[in-house]
Amino acid sequence: MPRTGRATTLAALAALSALLLGSASPAAQAAPASLATINCTGWTYTTYSPGLTHTVRPTTVTVDGNLNVTGPHSPTGSCLAVGSTASAGERNVTALLELSCDQLLTETGVETVHWNNGTSSSFPFTAAVARGLATTVITETGTVTSGEFLGGAVVETFTAPNLDLLACDSPAGATTLNFATVLTVL
Repeated sequence: MPRTGRATTLAALAALSALLLGSASPAAQAAPASLATINCTGWTYTTYSPGLTHTVRPTTVTVDGNLNVTGPHSPTGSCLAVGSTASAGERNVTALLELSCDQLLTETGVETVHWNNGTSSSFPFTAAVARGLATTVITETGTVTSGEFLGGAVVETFTAPNLDLLACDSPAGATTLNFATVLTVL
């Protein structure tokens, strides 16, 4: 092949490669981690049936979580996002767990927060519970695996006064707890 023909063939292959690579669909390319972050405060109203006592037993836990959404059990809240239009979020969960007032547990699961901009964030988490002198704090940690804030590290804390756990001594047990909540995704 003459030198000019070889150069033309190489140039044509290079142009074709550039055209094909440049027109690759976004779905075919790897999705980058989100650069967006959010920090929210709010409340998580939790009911227990039967009520929590000092005996571990199967308990249906219903969670009504609000981040910057006011309501009967959520008096205040705030959200500050960077790189996202989300300014409030909610999550509602029902689960059957083995619980008691005295049990300090570590649990795992998947949480999904539905944001007010029509998106959601899902993340698998590990939770640890610590009871101090005045409060009980549950801390969840994980990484967003789908949706808004993809790839972001999550730390979510739920704090309830220990006075709310005095009902554990009654026959009906503690049937509700309202946790002050802080969610950060970085």
